[in-house]
Amino acid sequence: MKNRKTLITLILTAVLLLISLAVIAWKSKIFSREVELTEEMFAIQDTAQISKIFIADMHGNNVLLNKENGKWLLSDSIPIIEQKIEELIKTMSNISMQQPISEKSKDNITRMMATAAIKVEVYGQTPLFTLFDKGFFVKERKIKTYYLGPATQSNIGNYAILEGKEDTPCIVNVPGFRGFITPRFSPYAIDWISHRIFETKLTRIQKLTVKDLNNPAESYTIEKKGTRFYTLYNSANEIVDHYDTVKLINVLSEYRERNYESVVKEMTPEKKDSILQFNMFKIITLQDVNGKITELKLYLMDENVIDEIPADDQVAQIEKHFNRDRCYAILNNDTKTLYKIQYFHFDRILQPLSYFMHPSQVPAVENKK
Repeated sequence: MKNRKTLITLILTAVLLLISLAVIAWKSKIFSREVELTEEMFAIQDTAQISKIFIADMHGNNVLLNKENGKWLLSDSIPIIEQKIEELIKTMSNISMQQPISEKSKDNITRMMATAAIKVEVYGQTPLFTLFDKGFFVKERKIKTYYLGPATQSNIGNYAILEGKEDTPCIVNVPGFRGFITPRFSPYAIDWISHRIFETKLTRIQKLTVKDLNNPAESYTIEKKGTRFYTLYNSANEIVDHYDTVKLINVLSEYRERNYESVVKEMTPEKKDSILQFNMFKIITLQDVNGKITELKLYLMDENVIDEIPADDQVAQIEKHFNRDRCYAILNNDTKTLYKIQYFHFDRILQPLSYFMHPSQVPAVENKK
């Protein structure tokens, strides 16, 4: 009988405790999904908790940005531009609701958003609920979802709709920033991918070959033979006994960071095929100590060239000019993507064999007929 009374007491105590917790939860709204209309309703207060960002437009373009071990990647594997993700997260923390849309314009704005908005989903490590300033059942959850529409007529804000407040379209902006923010929420992968082509430190380089197609005698290979000790070979694969070690080390050191300028987005297949067939002038092949090979092929960029030059006009044929500031490139034989690179950033790694050698050893320049 005593045990029965004890059991009933425990059950009643547990029921009262659950009721008390439910009242506290109700009053503190820890389970509430209701969104209040405030200036901060679009902002992410604690950006450190963000672990994933999904951005998509209404035409099927989308990107998934993941944070792994403190580093942001595109689709779990591709490094992205650090400055761009930093700018995006800063925007997410500062985005502010400027004002709700008037009842008169609400229907028109909602219809426009249905076809022209960018969807943004933000995920992070968050608790299911917080009680007495302590989070419970922490895991990756969706923090916020909103839709960014076109810029307003003043071009200093964007139309936006927050999930949970679909009946209240708003105008949002970033205080202190005069402009619209949608360019920071690009759904195109190409806008996020890092421009890095080479990122191999000096100590990680095993072998480098630079092949000069216009002047083969200036081609060379550098191979690591020990700690900070390298052998230089000429175009005939013969060892070069005397060379400037400092220059060689300086050139290899430049491969720690080399970026392309942009990706060519508009070019006819015919023009691209012509460039890849006739304009290649150098091939750089870099192998690291783990055997990973990066190959970059460089192609001269036509400039001010007449498309149709008469075959008998030899002067016009000879005076074919090329861009002196930029050239094209393909990476690892991926002909689908054509890059633009600047000589200003690549000249230091495009040095000829003669750059490393003493004047008496400089190979003769071949005259092309």
